[in-house]
Amino acid sequence: MRAPLRQPLMVILLGIGALAMLLPAAHAVAGGQFRVARAFGQSGLLLAGLTLVLALALTGFRPANVARSHLAQLAGGFLLVPLALALPLWRLVPDLSLIDGWFEMVSCLTGTGATLIDPLAVPPTLHLWRGLVGWAGGLLALVAAVSVLAPMTLGGFEILSGSEAGRGAGGAIKGRANAVPQIARISDPSERMRRYAGQILPAYAGLTLVLWLCLTLAGDEALVALIQAMAVLSVSGIVAQPVGAALASGWLGEVLSLGFFLFALTAAALPGAHRRLPGRGLWQDREFRLALMLTLGLVALLAARAMVVPASLQALWGGFFTAVSFLSGTGLVSAGWDAPPAGSLLPWLALAALALIGGGVATASGGMRLVRCDAMLTHARHEAERLVHPHAVGSAGAGARDLRRQGGQVAWIFALLLILSLAVTLLGLTLIGVELEPALALSVAALSNVGPLATVAAQDPAGGAMVWAALPVGGKVLMMAAMLVGRLESLTLIALLAPAVWRRDPFHRYS
Repeated sequence: MRAPLRQPLMVILLGIGALAMLLPAAHAVAGGQFRVARAFGQSGLLLAGLTLVLALALTGFRPANVARSHLAQLAGGFLLVPLALALPLWRLVPDLSLIDGWFEMVSCLTGTGATLIDPLAVPPTLHLWRGLVGWAGGLLALVAAVSVLAPMTLGGFEILSGSEAGRGAGGAIKGRANAVPQIARISDPSERMRRYAGQILPAYAGLTLVLWLCLTLAGDEALVALIQAMAVLSVSGIVAQPVGAALASGWLGEVLSLGFFLFALTAAALPGAHRRLPGRGLWQDREFRLALMLTLGLVALLAARAMVVPASLQALWGGFFTAVSFLSGTGLVSAGWDAPPAGSLLPWLALAALALIGGGVATASGGMRLVRCDAMLTHARHEAERLVHPHAVGSAGAGARDLRRQGGQVAWIFALLLILSLAVTLLGLTLIGVELEPALALSVAALSNVGPLATVAAQDPAGGAMVWAALPVGGKVLMMAAMLVGRLESLTLIALLAPAVWRRDPFHRYS
């Protein structure tokens, strides 16, 4: 049998899931909840046995196409592994169907944070398990971004590399249509995933621990603070209390959390991750500056609204915190957020736009990504300048030239694909009987992986469980598919299904 870290990705994920169940089991034992501990312990043993059987069965297995195999396993990991992770939920939550448990874990692993469970009606250990799955999903998204998607110029890296999406970071050599990317001549995706996981995990876990300790010292309960810290670092938005409920730490806890949103807005802020602008400071990072401009613009809009409807500084702070949270893909709502009156569309539509824009490349955020938005703005500005000065020559080097031309074009193509995905999802929900406004909120929430958006749009004080639980079975399946599209992005799925990828494997020859 091969070494554990050389097994297929899905087998590794199942094994990690089996080991992760030991933590909630130990928490339940410490709290005297032996029924809950037994459910997690038995589920972990069953999952460990399944992992061992699969590892033995796949001994000596080598895929014919390494690149496509890793993309397929990554998609399968986000879609099929949640079936195994839902075992404790089916045993502990009454009347939870197969689809409901699957939906819950897909939502957690993709970092969406949509829930069918009333947060006040389940034991705290289940919240710990949901937060832990979301935290692991965020780590998986980070590792996959820099080890699989970046070499294949997917996930936003096609904007930065100047290469064709799915072709590889090395680009094509002149005269060779099927040139192998340079990074494919260095190592295969499995080796890169192990190496980058070793670099990212210490920083990821360390930052989570720091925020957990800070929130605990600020007055939050240990479990609530831990789940909040995991939700912030993984941008999953999975918390132990209803959406918008105040933390015991108050505004201090929100200030602490706000500082860690930075790691979801720009890849340059995460130690050990892919640094796309080596040697440059944070203030020169285009993603960070665009995020700052968007959030300050929303605060200015709130201030202008306050001139008509008087608002306190707490409400302005609540708007700023909530805007940054949704832009990062987390979806946490400040206790000071000024809930709009019934029937008001502008506030939640503004948050929906921020959620769709998404966070930085090589982060766990979903959505459009700030780097693509910056490329679209740069491309539009360049085209407008050419209308005035048709013979003008752009400056700032080859990188800026690629960003203005090919990068901008690819970004516009991705935007059209995102709009098409939103239209298909919206049409599917309306065909099964969901009204237009909630269907729009649910579609944007699923595709941007920001589940709390549907709760904010519905103004549901019960934590959003009824918003998602009211969907029929077909609607829940459609939402799971939309979460997967939002997590992996449409370009990645197209690269997985394209016949060219089946015939040409950039990793196979040198792996």
